[in-house]
Amino acid sequence: MRRDPTLLLISATGFGATIAQVLLLRELLPLFYGNEMSTALTLAGWLLWTALGSAVAARLTAGRPPSDSILAVLLALMAVTLPGLLLLVRGARWLFGIPAGELATIGKMVLVCLAVPALFCPLAGALFGLCWAHRQLGDTGIAGTRALTVYLGEALGAALGGVAFFFVILRSTPVFSSATVVALLLLCLSGWVLWREKGTPKAPTRLLWWLCAAMILALSIWSSRIDALSRWWQWGDHLLAARDTPFHNLAFVGQGDQITVFANGLWLFTEPDPVTTELAVHVALLQHPEPRRLLFLGGGLAGQLQEALKHPSVETIDYVEQDPQLISFATDFSSQTVRASLEDPRVDVHPRDAGTFLRGQAAQWDVILMSVGDPINAQMNRFYTVELFRRIAARLRPGGIFSFSVPGGGDTVGPAHARLLSSIDRTLAEVFPRVVVLPGERARFLAAADPESLTTDPMVPTSRIHKRSLDLVYLREDTLFDHMNPMRIEYLQSILAQSQDSPVNRQFAPVCYFHGMMLWAAQWHPELEQALSAAAHVKPAYLLAALIVLGLIVPLVFWTGRSKYRLAVGAAVFVQGGVGMVLQLLLILSFQILQGFAYLQLALIIAFFMAGLAVGALLVSRAGDWWQDTGRANRWFLLLQIGVAVYPLLLLAFFSPLGEGLREGLSAVASSWVFSAASLAAGALGGAHFALAALVSAAAGARPERAGGYLYAVDLAGAAGGALVAGLLVLPLYGVTRTLVLLSLLSFFCLLAILRRPALLT
Repeated sequence: MRRDPTLLLISATGFGATIAQVLLLRELLPLFYGNEMSTALTLAGWLLWTALGSAVAARLTAGRPPSDSILAVLLALMAVTLPGLLLLVRGARWLFGIPAGELATIGKMVLVCLAVPALFCPLAGALFGLCWAHRQLGDTGIAGTRALTVYLGEALGAALGGVAFFFVILRSTPVFSSATVVALLLLCLSGWVLWREKGTPKAPTRLLWWLCAAMILALSIWSSRIDALSRWWQWGDHLLAARDTPFHNLAFVGQGDQITVFANGLWLFTEPDPVTTELAVHVALLQHPEPRRLLFLGGGLAGQLQEALKHPSVETIDYVEQDPQLISFATDFSSQTVRASLEDPRVDVHPRDAGTFLRGQAAQWDVILMSVGDPINAQMNRFYTVELFRRIAARLRPGGIFSFSVPGGGDTVGPAHARLLSSIDRTLAEVFPRVVVLPGERARFLAAADPESLTTDPMVPTSRIHKRSLDLVYLREDTLFDHMNPMRIEYLQSILAQSQDSPVNRQFAPVCYFHGMMLWAAQWHPELEQALSAAAHVKPAYLLAALIVLGLIVPLVFWTGRSKYRLAVGAAVFVQGGVGMVLQLLLILSFQILQGFAYLQLALIIAFFMAGLAVGALLVSRAGDWWQDTGRANRWFLLLQIGVAVYPLLLLAFFSPLGEGLREGLSAVASSWVFSAASLAAGALGGAHFALAALVSAAAGARPERAGGYLYAVDLAGAAGGALVAGLLVLPLYGVTRTLVLLSLLSFFCLLAILRRPALLT
C-alpha cells in the first residue's frame, strides 16, 4: 500500500519556513539599521501572507483531496524562493529606491516588509491548508484527529529547522550557501514524491519541477559568486568584507585610509577618526586628577585604547568586547596603531558581554567609558538601564567617572531627541548624585558618585592637558571652551527639564528604544511620531479600564447561537496566536537583557516553541477516538484556555522583583535552558489549544477538511497582530511584567467567550 506523503511534505515545509524566517529577519537588520519596527512589520507580513495562503487553500478545497503532484510542485516552488528571499532583501536598496547610507522611510519600510515575504509565505501557507484537507478527507472519524498530524508535522519540522540553524547553519556555513543547501533538500524531497508512483507525472508538472531544479542547481553552483555580488548590492563599491557571526552581521567599508564598521546595519565605529575618538576618551579622563585603572566597554577597535594610553598615569586598561570575531575580523583591516594598542601589556582584552562581565566582577576602576552603540533598538537599550548603571556605579573607585555619548541633535534639540536624552538623564540620576550633559552632535554624559569629581570649568581639563603633555589634534583649549560653554549647557538642561515626564529606563521596561523609534519616526513621518507620542501618554489605568469594559462586552457578543460559538472559538485561536507570538518576543528580549546576546537564542527559542506545538498537538491526536465525546473535547478546550490565561502569570513570578535573585544567579547556559523550557511550555499549550479548537469547531458545524486551514490562518493573523502591537507599543511602553498581565487578561476574556456552548457540545 502506498504511503501518504503529506506528513513528510508538511514537515519539510515547517523546516524550510523556520530557516527562511530566521534568515530573513537577520538579513533585514542591515537594511533597516536594527529598527524594531522593521522586525515587527516583517513578522506581521510573514504571518499574514502565510495565513492568506492557508485560507485560500482551504477555500479551494472542494470535497476531494489535492493530488500528491500538486503538493510536490508547491514544495519545489517554495525551495526556489528560499534563496530568492535573500537576493531580494540584499537588492532592496536599488529595487525599492533606498539610497545607500540612508534610513528607509516608513512607507518604503512597510513596502519591503510586506513585499518580500509575499515571495515565499503564501506557498508555505497553501501547503498547510492542502495537506490538512488531504489528510482529513481520508479520515472517516467524526473527530478527524488524523488531520491533526499535519499540524504536528509542521511543528516538528519547524523545530528541527530551528535546531539545525542553531547547531549547524549558524556555526559552519555562509548564509546564502545555507539557503541553497536547504533548497536542494526540499527539491529532492519534492522530486521523490513526484516520481515515486509508477509512470510519470503530466508534462506541465514535470516541466515546472525541472525549471525549479535548474534554478536551484544554478544558484548552488555559483553560490559564492552570487553571495559576493549580492553583498555588493547591499554596501556598494567600497565594501571590503561582510561577515556573519553569532552576534552580528558585520560589514567593513573602506574609503581612503579610513575603515567603517557596521554591525547589523548600524554604524559602530570609524577608524581613524581622531575627532570622535579624542572626545570619547579625553573629556572623561581629563575629569579625573590621576586615572590609573580604566574600563572600556567597547570602543577599543575605534582607536580609543591608544588615546587612553597617552595619559602617563594609566596602569591598566580592561577592554570588554562582546563579539570575539569582531576583534579578529577588525584587526585584519585596522591600522598598525590599533593593533599595537591591543598588544600593549597594560591592556587586557575580555571577549564577553558588558553586562555579564560587570555582574561577575569585584574589581574597581577610576574611569569607565562605554561605547557600545546608541539606544535606538532593544539590543542596545539594555546598556542604558538603571540596573546596568547601578552595576557600573558599584565598580567605580572613590572619585571615579563614568561616561558615554548618544546622538545629541547639535544646538537644536527637537522634542523626540529631548525625550530620549531626558530619559537617559533621569535614569543616570537614579544612580549617580552628579550628572553632567555636554551638548553637541553627540551629547556627552558624565556621571560620578562624588559630586565634586565633575567640573564644567574648561580651565581644569585644559591645565591637565598641559600637565600630562598630551599631543591632541582636535580637543584643544578652544574646543573645550565650546563644549563646556555655560550657556549651551544651561540651554540643554532647560530642554531636558521640559521632558521630565519621560520614565526611567529599566531592563524590563525598555522605554529608551521606544524613544529611539520615535526619533526615527520624527525624521520621516511627523504624524507617526505624534501617534507614538500620544500612545506613550496613555496611562496604564486607562488601558485597564478599557480591558474591563471589553470583558463585560464579550459575553453579550458571543453567548448567543451556534454559529456565534464557532466565532468564539476562532476568536480564542486568534488571541492565542497573538499570545504565543508575544511570549516568544518577550522571552527573546528578556534573555537578551539578562545575558547580552539573543541571535543564537532566537533560533533555539523558536525551535523549542515549535517543538512544544508538536507536543501539544501529539497529545491531542494520540487520544484518537476518546474525542468522539464532543462534550469531553469542549471541557478540555476550556481547561486549556484556563492554562493559557494562567501561564503568563507564572512567568510573571520569574520576571517580578521576587524573582530577581533567581534571574541574576543563572549562568548563560542555565538561562538558555530555562528560557527554552519556558518557550516549550508556551508552545505545548498553544499546540494543544489549536488541536482542540479544530475538533470542537468541526463538531459545532464547520467543514472538517476546511477547519484546519481556516483556523491556521486565524492563528497566524493573531500572531501578526501580536507582533505589531507588542513589538511597537506594548513591550516598550508597559514593559515585560505589565505585558504578561495584559496577555493573561485577554486570554481570560476568551475563556468567557467560550463558556456558553451549544447543546450539541455538552
